[in-house]
Amino acid sequence: MRETPESILLQRSDWQLVQQGLEQLPVAYREVLLLCEVEEMSYQEISVTLAIPMGTVMSRLSRARQALRAAVQKMQGAGAKA
Repeated sequence: MRETPESILLQRSDWQLVQQGLEQLPVAYREVLLLCEVEEMSYQEISVTLAIPMGTVMSRLSRARQALRAAVQKMQGAGAKA
């Protein structure tokens, strides 16, 4: 797929929404999500790094993804109304 100025703009817009959504997350959710998705750490590595049980890592990741999805959808809806 060839990149066009429009597709690049849409990608940047999407990334800005994700960044804004991340800023709205509680720190505990944000750190687990970033370690997993950006740093590509395993659940075990995150567990050791943050000194929390692996079950807590998994539940925080699930809640963080849900919260991020909701935040981005809310911002997209607000943008459509503006």
